[in-house]
Amino acid sequence: MGDDELRKAFLKGYEEGLKAAWREIGLLTTRGYSSTELSVMAKSKMAVLYRDVEAMASRLAEEEPATVGPRVPQRDIGGRGAYLVREPRAERIFELFTGLLQAGARGLCITRIHPDDLRSRYPLKDAGFIWLSSTPGKKGKGMAVAAPSDLVDIASAIAEFSGAGGDAVVLLEGVEYMIGQDGFASFLRFLQKVNEKIVLNGSYLLISANPAALKEQEYKLLAREMVGEI
Repeated sequence: MGDDELRKAFLKGYEEGLKAAWREIGLLTTRGYSSTELSVMAKSKMAVLYRDVEAMASRLAEEEPATVGPRVPQRDIGGRGAYLVREPRAERIFELFTGLLQAGARGLCITRIHPDDLRSRYPLKDAGFIWLSSTPGKKGKGMAVAAPSDLVDIASAIAEFSGAGGDAVVLLEGVEYMIGQDGFASFLRFLQKVNEKIVLNGSYLLISANPAALKEQEYKLLAREMVGEI
């Protein structure tokens, strides 16, 4: 049951409880009780109802609704889409990424950091890697290599990965490096194209960016393309 269904069920139960309480109070008026006695009993009935409502609200807040697909770290990430992780250096983005992997998502990591270094720090053995490197001929085990200027090929890789069954999370680290190589306008067009594929395929895109390393207007334009900023 989703959040909307839970809210509807809660409101319906609350409404039915109110009707039942007033029906009972109405019956009491036919039994010769004084107005003072009726007032006391009405307050008592309402107090019980409010107590039950608060108890139910607490239970609903503690229970997580069943969902299809990977469980999402709700404090950080809401629905599917693209998220900008605001940080001076890429650290938290990998924690979010590994959290989604552990919850069942398929992962693709596009990064300037060598995959071997990341594997030694995070549980990423099931993730795929694209290492951003301008050095020709660079290869490694369990990874592809792409120049930061290969925006078309990188976008195609993301579209193919996210489209292979959904429930995908793509991490993009090295934004400042890519913008430096390609220019901001080209990178923004790339991001818009990628974001469309992510949304259509019901997946996640996590982008690490340092506001201090970008122009203020550029960072604002990046943030505008996102579902949220973390």
